[in-house]
Amino acid sequence: FDTFVSELCPRLAAMGHEVTVLCQRKYSDPDSPRSYKGVRLVYLPTLHTKVTETLFHEFFSSLFALFQERYDIYYILGCRSTIVYLPHWLLRRNLIINTDGLDFARRKWGSVARTWLRFTYWLARQIACELVSDSKEIKRYYLEKYRMNSIFLTNGGYVLDSTQPQTIEQYGVKPGEYFFIACRIEPENNIHLIVEAFEQVKTDKKLVIAGGANYRSTYVAKRCETKDQRIRFLGPIYTPGHIEELHLNCFAYLHGHEVGGTNPSLLKAMGCGNIVIAHNVQFNAEVLGGTGILFEKRVDSIREKIEYVLAHYDQLQHLRQAARDRVRTYYSWDKVAADHAHCFAEFLKGTKNYRESF
Repeated sequence: FDTFVSELCPRLAAMGHEVTVLCQRKYSDPDSPRSYKGVRLVYLPTLHTKVTETLFHEFFSSLFALFQERYDIYYILGCRSTIVYLPHWLLRRNLIINTDGLDFARRKWGSVARTWLRFTYWLARQIACELVSDSKEIKRYYLEKYRMNSIFLTNGGYVLDSTQPQTIEQYGVKPGEYFFIACRIEPENNIHLIVEAFEQVKTDKKLVIAGGANYRSTYVAKRCETKDQRIRFLGPIYTPGHIEELHLNCFAYLHGHEVGGTNPSLLKAMGCGNIVIAHNVQFNAEVLGGTGILFEKRVDSIREKIEYVLAHYDQLQHLRQAARDRVRTYYSWDKVAADHAHCFAEFLKGTKNYRESF
């Protein structure tokens, strides 16, 4: 949610709203600023382990929000720690919870973690004044499964152009000579299937994969092994602008995600004008809106779509501008912020019209 917050909140502040963001102290320098583009920043502690980091940060955040100040709206991003907001519910505070997709469906979670997450999602439905879904498919899921009409407020993206194409040379690639993936290497992103499919494709182009896992992962260790010299795992890339240049200069982008709503990495690929080859699930199809190529969750299907793009590359160039136009029209940050501001204002007025406004 870092990008989401850094783009949404300053725009809300510029509209005249008083916005406070509660930040994790771990990710802040001792001299961290107390404000950012009109947004007040408050730094709170946490316990830095895989299991406790989010829970403890949200616990301290809930205490701060409960006792230090009173806000018109408490906008909670994610459902993993909804239990800490029970006091806010008891005190009838205005909780709006952004569900962030269907986290409990991720294959990386064990049975205990998945049970906990299902409980937190159930609890979110009980204590929230409103739920926010970042895609229409997530909204439909909550409506059909739980008869709960959530608000559709999507994520945002940028339309970008290459300014330093020479940047990619340090990663051993040249413009237009590689397929690209940028994501966390987790089971539900299906990197293993894409790698296996690419190994079967006859091409001189490379497959470049940028990303890692937040914590030690046996999946990463296993899936980063390949004898194919065309496939390169770069690991996480944090240098500003480098991921964007790798996007902007790739031959095509592969997107294997199967869980979630409006995915930021897919929006980035579209905003960079990539020819996108994506896993055919409702969430990806909704975001692409016909501006990409879809594959099924099978090695042969992925291989066929890669080969199709290689064979029909010139005929597919129109998809680049179509993807950019779609991001500019439906997923610009200005639109995302305006939709949030309208929704919050109507919510405080006590109307229900905002649920179907977007």
